[in-house]
Amino acid sequence: MAHTFNDIPVTTQQIKNCSYSQWSPLFPKNVIKAKVFKPLPKSFITYLESDSIKLPSDVLEEQVVRTSDNEYSDWEDEESSGDENSELTTNKNGKKISKNPISGFEDLHKDIKRAISDLGGKVTPKLNWSSPKDAKWILPNSTTKSFNANDVYLLLNASDHIVHDLDHSFDECVDFDATDKVEYELVLKQWVDINPALEFRVFIKGGKIIGISQRDLNHYDYLADLKDTFMDVISKFVDEEKIIQKFPDEDFIIDLYIPRPFSKCWIIDINPFSRKTDSLLYTWHELSESDTLDLELRLISETNVGRFAAKEHSENYVPRDVLDASMDSSAMADLAREWAKLGTNSVESDDEE
Repeated sequence: MAHTFNDIPVTTQQIKNCSYSQWSPLFPKNVIKAKVFKPLPKSFITYLESDSIKLPSDVLEEQVVRTSDNEYSDWEDEESSGDENSELTTNKNGKKISKNPISGFEDLHKDIKRAISDLGGKVTPKLNWSSPKDAKWILPNSTTKSFNANDVYLLLNASDHIVHDLDHSFDECVDFDATDKVEYELVLKQWVDINPALEFRVFIKGGKIIGISQRDLNHYDYLADLKDTFMDVISKFVDEEKIIQKFPDEDFIIDLYIPRPFSKCWIIDINPFSRKTDSLLYTWHELSESDTLDLELRLISETNVGRFAAKEHSENYVPRDVLDASMDSSAMADLAREWAKLGTNSVESDDEE
């Protein structure tokens, strides 16, 4: 039987309400320690939107965790030449450019380095709404665990999720005005080794919970026996912490982490009640017709595990040379230089035509 495609309107303000700096102060006891940089300078946004990856030498030389001290000592932009003390250099097209990748956001760069240290030396980054999980292949540890600003920049530059935050966050809004000013922010969360089996997505509509889904789409045998426990913990948390009353919208989606001994919920993120948010083990038709739903916690079972066999973010799988380079930070830097060189050559070829 065919279902009607129900419209789920979302407003600009609803999207803004899901920005990390808007909701995290509402629940200070239930968020992981983090540092927010807001608003981001335009030069940093331009850096994130660039087609090539350029890394500052001072960060590269700090890679003491995974590399020797001298591996990056001679790094500089492929296009750089001339006096080392000069702030500008000339590229092959004769255009004056800065040879310093962080030109225009040096203060932010210093603050990022300081924040990483203050947060224990390991962080995971995100912008207003999205984490660069789709780019974790670019780091040697294959996670978003970042030891320094270099790791943060690599993740942000390589992520389609971050591009979405910058360019498409308001695409579905019924009232978006292109002249409306958007303040972008960088969030550095203290790194916590989260067990993905214990993450849950809670769908709230009309000021009540209408569904709960396992967030990681893999089968975990032991979750079935804990189903009632998680239902009780989540319901109690939402009620006692007045989650629905404190959040400004009646419709939203909240991601929770419930580590053992299952006595506390940590808020990982809050998302708009919108089709752009993954409905996981529900369909958006079900969620839009919530009056017909019985509240339940849906888990991946052995009978439906094949339906979700594809690995997360498999659309972002990359060529073998990139995978090999991701195991060695110096090789990744070399590869970044090659990408920059290829990009320059491509521009020159277009000009010749």
